[in-house]
Amino acid sequence: MSVISLEEWRKKQALISGSKSQSSLNTVWEELGVTPTDKDLPFDENVEQMIAFWIVLDKAHREPFTVKSNFARQAAWHIGVCACKSLVSLEVAPDMFTNYWQITLEGIDFLESLDESIAKLSK
Repeated sequence: MSVISLEEWRKKQALISGSKSQSSLNTVWEELGVTPTDKDLPFDENVEQMIAFWIVLDKAHREPFTVKSNFARQAAWHIGVCACKSLVSLEVAPDMFTNYWQITLEGIDFLESLDESIAKLSK
């Protein structure tokens, strides 16, 4: 094992980091930043998203489900979005929480609008 000085090592590292990569880029990169999930989706994916949100809200309305249920695990992303938009909640009274996701009044309104939108698509 050979020992080199810290100064020599830094010079080697500077040369390595300044060198051009041996492999070339073979895919087109998108712009850096956050990629929106609701824009520019093909029609079929928008419909799938609408139906997934409808399922979460309908289930929370008819049969509230626990935080650790299999349904909650499988639909975690959609439930998270619904919770962020105050469509479902764990709060049953001010500062009183439960472990069941339940639909809110805003969620019922949104569920009804989803019903109308899905009905229009099926015609």
